[in-house]
Amino acid sequence: MALKRILLAGMAISLFLSCTKEKTYAPAEPFSEEKFNIFPKPQISPNSTTGQSTGWVGDVMPSYVNGQFELFFLHDDPDQVKQSSTGQHAIHKLSSKNLLDFSYDGEMIPYGNKSTQDNLIGTGSMVKAGNTNYFYYTGFNANNSWLQNTNSALVSGNTREAIMYATSSTTTGWTKKPGFALKAPDGYATTDFRDPYVFYNTEFSTYWMMVSAQKDNKGVILVYTSSDPASDNWQLRGPLSVEGDYLMLECADVFKIDDKYFMLFAEDWSTSPGTHYRVASSSAGPWFKPADGMDMFDGHQFYAGKTASNGTERYAFGWAHRRNPENDNGVRTWGGNLISQQITKLGNDKLAVKAPSSVKSYFSKDADAIVNAQVGTVSGSAGNYTLTGTSSASGYRFAALNGTTMVKGKLSLSNLNGTASLNFNAKTDLSGSYQIRFEPASNRIAAYNNGQEVTRVPFVFEQGKTYDFSIIVDGSIIVLYLNDQVALTNRSYSAKGTPWSLTANGLEVKVTNLKVSTH
Repeated sequence: MALKRILLAGMAISLFLSCTKEKTYAPAEPFSEEKFNIFPKPQISPNSTTGQSTGWVGDVMPSYVNGQFELFFLHDDPDQVKQSSTGQHAIHKLSSKNLLDFSYDGEMIPYGNKSTQDNLIGTGSMVKAGNTNYFYYTGFNANNSWLQNTNSALVSGNTREAIMYATSSTTTGWTKKPGFALKAPDGYATTDFRDPYVFYNTEFSTYWMMVSAQKDNKGVILVYTSSDPASDNWQLRGPLSVEGDYLMLECADVFKIDDKYFMLFAEDWSTSPGTHYRVASSSAGPWFKPADGMDMFDGHQFYAGKTASNGTERYAFGWAHRRNPENDNGVRTWGGNLISQQITKLGNDKLAVKAPSSVKSYFSKDADAIVNAQVGTVSGSAGNYTLTGTSSASGYRFAALNGTTMVKGKLSLSNLNGTASLNFNAKTDLSGSYQIRFEPASNRIAAYNNGQEVTRVPFVFEQGKTYDFSIIVDGSIIVLYLNDQVALTNRSYSAKGTPWSLTANGLEVKVTNLKVSTH
């Protein structure tokens, strides 16, 4: 979570938006609803329940309870609604048993107003103690009228950010705890103290609260402990040792797979922003990057990833940025669609992701991709193609992708010096306004919007090795999965209903069993 400046109706208004840095946004655009089948966003259902409102998904705070995933999230209203709202980012909830079919359950915890700490709400988490669920969250208020006053009930002066909570005997009907506000300790910034992740730490037999904080302009994660959340007695244990130097380590999450602990956190200020991870032998750390230094399983468009497990599989939940206005020339902005990915352990210290099995099974009808143009030296048919781009670029253009679609197949690269690209909104020369490029010499996959790099994920290619790949296109969302190891989440409005292409430049690409799958 961080402060952004949003220009609404020609006026600069300081607003709190979770897990991302300051940017300037265009005036409010008329709201238009886009349909999604795989990657949901809040939409008012025909039989709407109280508290439903259209908008977008912000930071996801997942739990698995009642035999289903209950995915709390920060609800981002359309700009035209924000202009008259008393606050922002009420906590809403989506529920799903299979991560394909979702119900939108509406508002769970409302925001406050300019006279309360939670004028805007930021990321948090739910934990159960006894028969009570505790939902800890960030309260944010940057109004001068709030910061220049004191509130005797809170003991000390008001701060921009503090930790608050609400309780419920179920996962609905939440009641805020009056008077509770955990603030930054001495020596830490009062303006950046947020994103409580609370869990019962079986390793130490006590409750832990991890808080994203800042000291001397460097992001840290502080740990507080408590024997009982009902006591409101949280004792500062101290900062964790986390490899790396970031301005903030936001939206942290910790889980264990086999004998290793993993930590996710988000950051939006480095040269490779997005959801990163660290590994440790103890939840107390020290926390290190994986041995190969490649600490991401998706790119910048999968932001603020946090996890939940159904006891068998673990899934990571993030959100894909939208643009304002909603076209490829718009400015990347906060909030978008829910992205769900199954997360697995790879080797001793790596994490990998793949599409949930329910999502894969949604695509039940396979067909050959239809070629409608070609460039350079190419050969093949019926889903098996060779693109010889060693001396000059080569490739195929295929018919438009209409509706929710999966493209899947296998590919191999003849060498590690050139590039292979998937191009969307492809032109007659096979170039596309949105491009996902395999860049083996740089050990990564990167995406470009109108020629500008927008996201990337590290990946080490091997010469001649065959990789399984799939691309899910759902509305303006495009997610690439490679070899059940990494993903690359994208937003491209121009890809819908337009041709796409596969090209090779500086190498030879072999593609086999290429299929276009629909529901």
